[in-house]
Amino acid sequence: MTTLTLMNKKDIQTILSSQLFNAEFYLTSYPDVKNSGIDPIIHYVLFGCHENKNPNDTFNTQTYKNLFQSTFEKDENPFAHYLRHNENLYFFEKGLLQNNSHEVLLNCLNKIKKYPYFNPEYYQAANPNIKFEGISATRHALLYGIGEGRTVLSPRHIAQHLGWECKQQLTYTPAKPSGKAVLPESVGVFYHSEGNIFIQELAEILCNYIKRSKINVQLMTEKTPVSERPELCIFCAPHEFFFLRGSEHWKNEDILTSSIMFNTEQPHTLWFTRGLIYCLMSAGVIDICHQNMASFKNTGLNVFHFDPLPVVKKTTLTQTEKKHPFFRVLSEETKNSSSPLCPLEERPLDISFFGNTSGNRERFFSHNTEFFTEYSCFLYYRKTDGPLTHSDKYSVPANFPRYIAERSKIALNIHRDDFGFFEWHRLVQQNMASGAVVVTEECFPHPLYKNGTHYLSESARHIPNLIEWLLNTDDGMAEAARIQKNCFRVFANKSLALSKLNDIRSYLASVWSTVQ
Repeated sequence: MTTLTLMNKKDIQTILSSQLFNAEFYLTSYPDVKNSGIDPIIHYVLFGCHENKNPNDTFNTQTYKNLFQSTFEKDENPFAHYLRHNENLYFFEKGLLQNNSHEVLLNCLNKIKKYPYFNPEYYQAANPNIKFEGISATRHALLYGIGEGRTVLSPRHIAQHLGWECKQQLTYTPAKPSGKAVLPESVGVFYHSEGNIFIQELAEILCNYIKRSKINVQLMTEKTPVSERPELCIFCAPHEFFFLRGSEHWKNEDILTSSIMFNTEQPHTLWFTRGLIYCLMSAGVIDICHQNMASFKNTGLNVFHFDPLPVVKKTTLTQTEKKHPFFRVLSEETKNSSSPLCPLEERPLDISFFGNTSGNRERFFSHNTEFFTEYSCFLYYRKTDGPLTHSDKYSVPANFPRYIAERSKIALNIHRDDFGFFEWHRLVQQNMASGAVVVTEECFPHPLYKNGTHYLSESARHIPNLIEWLLNTDDGMAEAARIQKNCFRVFANKSLALSKLNDIRSYLASVWSTVQ
């Protein structure tokens, strides 16, 4: 039988009135309390506080006692003392995020709790070497796990969420005209100068997209002085920008919380996880995958799907790019002048592919090696880890994939792994806009581009049969020509182009209204 003193009763009443005691957290974190048969709040007041147990996932009992125990009344509970005297203060550790304020970290903590890809039970199971004593799995993931490169996000929850999103009816819906909405006087689109060449290309595309929407915008890098900071910053690929050298001066909290992050990574990768903290801190997220937006929106972030209509234009290589070994090995016919509008039957290459190695691709190409020998192909299959950069020995000229696509009948897309993302940059910007017919493994649905209308999807096992039909039969060539024509019809739609320019204006205005 437990006996409560007057101070115990006073403390319990204070804690109950605050509604800040999390009984579910307390019982989950300390299973021994369930067996005691004592009410969780009573247990915490009588015993838990002396055992440095925590009443919720943000208040650290031991930290508070170390700081304020000399001011406690006899038998006074630390959490009750906090509620009476110091509720405006924060008492939980910052982990690896010492440069950030408690206020911002609490905001991120609340967001990650709502983030559908994160599951605290999974995080604990995936990291059995961690002792979760005095800290919740959610807090540990935010303050330590992301920075330590741990497995943070649940593959099952990612698959469930994306699977649900793929079932939704998906059509393009224009944003409402922004009218007299106030826009920033200057916008900067940032990419890291030592990063992936395709991230730089995406930054350039986004910058031109914003410029065409009649907003003052400049392309910037990590080398841009903070003194030249624009009113609104957009950081492309935060998983890359903030981790490569030279970007430290852009990690200022005031900058991060009033900026937009442009996510280009897929959520099941380590790259995505390490950029997640910057997305959670931001004022908004632009994502290249439509289905991924809902996960950020669920946390309360302002989100935007980036998929502008590509500009159809001839790709030219510089004299330096023409000295690259990849260009020198091309046949004279392939080196000849071409354009995206070149008819398929006049293109010298049958099939082209660009991509890094992966288990999924390894199985596909090893299984179909003999098939590809029967066609004129350019297959860039890079067996090395890391991004495609301008400087390493595996570098590819940035314009080269489009240059090859303009000379290809079919552009092949084999996914990196089991997630069938609609990779806008690879499928639309590089290949459809070059006039090549995209043949791909099954993709996530897209608001504009539809399977059977703008591209053709098939299981990996039957892709060779589809290619054979397209290239070797009259019906197949007619179908390929129809797909090519449908793509150009979308790209030439002026009213759609104007609508999409209004979309980016409306989005930037909505973000700007919250950060001024």
